[in-house]
Amino acid sequence: MNFASSLELRSEIVLACKVLSYFGIVEGFGHVSARVPGSDRIIITPRIALGLVEENDLCEFDPSGKKVAGDARPPLETAMHLGVYKARPDAKSIVRGHPRNVAAYACAGVPLKIAHGFGANLGHVVPIFDQPFLVTHDDMGGGVAKAIGENVGVILQSNGMLAVGQSVPHASVMALFMEEAAQLQLMAHAAGLTPKFYSPEGAARRHGDDREHEPIRAWDYYVAVTEGRIRIAR
Repeated sequence: MNFASSLELRSEIVLACKVLSYFGIVEGFGHVSARVPGSDRIIITPRIALGLVEENDLCEFDPSGKKVAGDARPPLETAMHLGVYKARPDAKSIVRGHPRNVAAYACAGVPLKIAHGFGANLGHVVPIFDQPFLVTHDDMGGGVAKAIGENVGVILQSNGMLAVGQSVPHASVMALFMEEAAQLQLMAHAAGLTPKFYSPEGAARRHGDDREHEPIRAWDYYVAVTEGRIRIAR
């Protein structure tokens, strides 16, 4: 079974696995996928911790869910990726993770209303998929797609989050911005402060101020930190 994806795309996914692991978006569980340009396939990480993923571990699927390339075991939630891609032709990549601060909202089954500026890349709210189970079959994958709608991300009740993007770096940055927004808003609540949430119009305006370059600049930073070219206090 031959890969349809390019070496560049597979390398980009492996790099995303390292970035997402470094910043705690994923630990032992989580996955990254992408559409394969020039084909109807998606490529996805296997059923291992993303920090351990290498290029030859990746799998490719056709739209029916049949594995057509790669020897590793695919994630149990492959159906979730396929369902979102089917419903969202604009989505080019998906990141699935369990970052701790977003997980607090997931445990409560509460949507994440956005107050932080970078979070406005996600719109004014990140909705909830209100089933606390792994998304292992087609009807649940369709349910996640319905819950996310036209949004950039969704919180999976008791089960983490999912973010979509126009590329692997873009989806990764959306996941990182979601966690940052959740962390800052939990900090504000813990301090007795009341976040001032964006309206839909306000979030659209804030997002539009630097729609093109903000995610690229953020991705370059996250990669540099992961690779040790920028050092931060942790």
